[in-house]
Amino acid sequence: MNNRYRPVQLAQHTFPWLSVQVTRVASQKVDPKLGKLGGHLCIFAERLPHLSDSQKRRLEHHGTIRRLLTKLETALSASSNPTKIRHGLISLPFGGHLDFPLLTNIAIAMEDANDGGHKGVRALPLIEPIIRNALLKGNIDYAGIFSTFVEVSEIGQEDNGEVDEALVPQSPSGKDDFAGYERYAKALYKVLVRYGSCNCDRQDQNDRHWARLRLKPLYQANENNQIPFDMLFSASPNPPRTVRFEWQHVRVFVPTSKSRRKVQWAQQLAPAHEADQPDGTDNEAYERIETLCTLIASRCGSLLCFKAAGDHLMVLRGATDLVSQHNVKHDTSPGLHLGQVLDRFNMRHGMRPVLAYILAKAAWYYYDSEWTSMGVSNDCVYFMGETLEDEVVYFCKPYLSAQLPPQGSQMAECRQVVGMIHRYPRILALGVMLVEIATGQRFEMEGRPDQWDPKTANQQLLTLQKHLNNGEFHEDCRFPRYKAAVNKCLDPMLFRNAPFNPKKPTENLEQRRSILYNEIVDPLRQLIEGTGWDDELDDIEQTALVPKPRAKTGLKPPAHFIVSEMAAPAAPAVPKGDPWLEEITVLNKMLKAERRKASTRNTPFKVAILDTGYDDSSPTFDIPGRSRKVKGWKDFVSCSPHPVDTDGHGTHLLTLLLQLECPANIYVARVTESSKTLNSAERNIAEAIRMAALEWDVDFVSLSFGFPRHIQGIREAIADAVYAKRGAITFFAAANNDGFNRREMFPANLGESVISVRGTNRTGSFEPKYNPPTSSDEPVFGTLGVDVLSDWPGFETGKLMSGCSVATPIAVAIAVMLLEYAVARPREFDPDDLKLIRTRRGVFEMFKEISVHAGDHRHYVAPFNLFRLSEDVRLAKMKTALGRHPERW
Repeated sequence: MNNRYRPVQLAQHTFPWLSVQVTRVASQKVDPKLGKLGGHLCIFAERLPHLSDSQKRRLEHHGTIRRLLTKLETALSASSNPTKIRHGLISLPFGGHLDFPLLTNIAIAMEDANDGGHKGVRALPLIEPIIRNALLKGNIDYAGIFSTFVEVSEIGQEDNGEVDEALVPQSPSGKDDFAGYERYAKALYKVLVRYGSCNCDRQDQNDRHWARLRLKPLYQANENNQIPFDMLFSASPNPPRTVRFEWQHVRVFVPTSKSRRKVQWAQQLAPAHEADQPDGTDNEAYERIETLCTLIASRCGSLLCFKAAGDHLMVLRGATDLVSQHNVKHDTSPGLHLGQVLDRFNMRHGMRPVLAYILAKAAWYYYDSEWTSMGVSNDCVYFMGETLEDEVVYFCKPYLSAQLPPQGSQMAECRQVVGMIHRYPRILALGVMLVEIATGQRFEMEGRPDQWDPKTANQQLLTLQKHLNNGEFHEDCRFPRYKAAVNKCLDPMLFRNAPFNPKKPTENLEQRRSILYNEIVDPLRQLIEGTGWDDELDDIEQTALVPKPRAKTGLKPPAHFIVSEMAAPAAPAVPKGDPWLEEITVLNKMLKAERRKASTRNTPFKVAILDTGYDDSSPTFDIPGRSRKVKGWKDFVSCSPHPVDTDGHGTHLLTLLLQLECPANIYVARVTESSKTLNSAERNIAEAIRMAALEWDVDFVSLSFGFPRHIQGIREAIADAVYAKRGAITFFAAANNDGFNRREMFPANLGESVISVRGTNRTGSFEPKYNPPTSSDEPVFGTLGVDVLSDWPGFETGKLMSGCSVATPIAVAIAVMLLEYAVARPREFDPDDLKLIRTRRGVFEMFKEISVHAGDHRHYVAPFNLFRLSEDVRLAKMKTALGRHPERW
């Protein structure tokens, strides 16, 4: 069968259109049954996009959706010859042997029509009579269709989309994990403590190297009966958090058999000739060491390999052969703890329950272990940045911050304080994390749960219970099993059958750990297995976290108002999330992913911003890796070797470009102190343009300013840059710089050398204030330039800015997207095309092809419909644009 769509996809494509057709016939025929059918189609069409992947799999696995489609296909094609429909002999444009020929023709026609294709537009009027005639005949199995709709609707309605408990596999506790893992973890801790004293030169004897223990969803022994532990150690002891430092990666293999009592640290298993030898015969490959500190401080930058012979630690001599494949480079920073990650990042669907399961399992495994002397809480769980292609990326890989040996007071298991409701701080700390993960927000709490007084502890407990019951969890955390696990964490009577005895702390300890597993860990395990996320653990761990968009918070009003300000209508509030800007961020991330998959790697494109400089302490730079995108800095005003911005305009533009995840290296030239000194900055601008082209070799230059007259020096500098780059450079300039000038400014009006940028609102309408007249017959472009939030020195939550100057870097980001898309597909474009696309005319024609008309036929809005089109249509449009290049004429 030539089935283009899966059953759920077919329903998603056809039901919205079918509901309209059925409802229209029902109103003409005044048929309540047809009206009910149209209502069912409409309701289910609305619900389909909100079903989880697991619910869609269940619809297809049980055949429910296929039965529904079969009944609808039979009913709607009753007026025509089924054989003709199947072979496309009734003038339907899309033929082939199909399971659901009529529905598939509808789906293909709808998809083609939405992409702007003429084939689909012509096909739909041919299909409508078939549907109408079948509905008017009335030979429809309404009872069968309605009963199938009931079956379909039952999936996803169990408590807001939770998995049916009966379908979640029941399995023995910890069946996938190595039994007794916690014992070997304790043994490893003792060995590390013995060798963990710091002997670095000029260090205090109490100094310690920071340690991070990787927390995993699955702990298993390998074929040599060894359990692997992944760890990170700071190369320097007690490094200041403001100083960048190196991390030393180690992998620990703890033997589980008594005949092979050793601990081996290695990138992979020992060579076969060593592993097969009896104990004591492989010691020639190892060298005994005195301190772990000496090797960690060596900053070798690759995996260290050790083994423990009894209570002794030994290093593997042939380590270079084993570490050559180790290519993970960690960012030189302390990492981000869970609370910071929740503040700054979003997680893909399924990440949250998996992370909750990992942390719950860690709390169970290390419940009475020195590894968790400070407890398992959001400020002890870290995520470490990994450097990929000069960019810092955070994945769903939690680490536990450990102290070797423990320092300070340890988190008590039980606090028998009068008036305190929940007396088990370790369990309460786990509950806090599970609620934070489910809601995606960090709770501001002073101190750890074991430090709270009774009043604070009781208030926090009530707050957590409120969050549990008010339904604000993310969709993938709304399952009954997740809520049950959280509820048990917040239950003061969890250990009623295995109470804590302060005189005998170890009494009933194993029973409490068993309760912790059965009531909290196991429900989360069953949840991720029932949803299928356990099959995606590798993908989830390799999927990057997505930075959250900046919150759109308005500025505080002044303390005093004049009468006219009080009477003026209030400006419309900016939405908390800006879908317009978020879309370009998502698309840029998509292009980055495709670029990594490409067979050939190209150097990133380069963008130069000429403005008032930038402030590198702005909140945008709190996201690790963003500062790395800025590759060059030059101050033509005060010759400062470090970034500076005494105005704020340049900071706003640069951080906007960074927040859009523009896949380019950025160079910043400070050419003026502020807009007031712009008229005296002509020489600085000319020098900066030449430097950008000749030294920085940039592909794009962003000029968010303008002059009312032509400046000969700047015009010559642009001409020199275009000549030096052989045309492979594009200048973007603000058409009228915040709208304070009445006509198009220089250099935006240079024509062939520069692309002029105007400002639009979020609906794509050109704002009169930011749309100056032009004497040229050439099309003009606009993009978002109204109420755009970005950093501004002195404004904690950023500042809203409007104008062509804001639209300019957004237009640059779109241009970079276009070029990234093309170069990631070298087989689709001729080498000459890839050269043309780098020119100003090439970019201009591409903009014209992907943009849409807005009012005047010469006005175009540059949105992102290029990336909403099908692959074939998208490539065809780009090639059409390149075909209009003058060199093709």
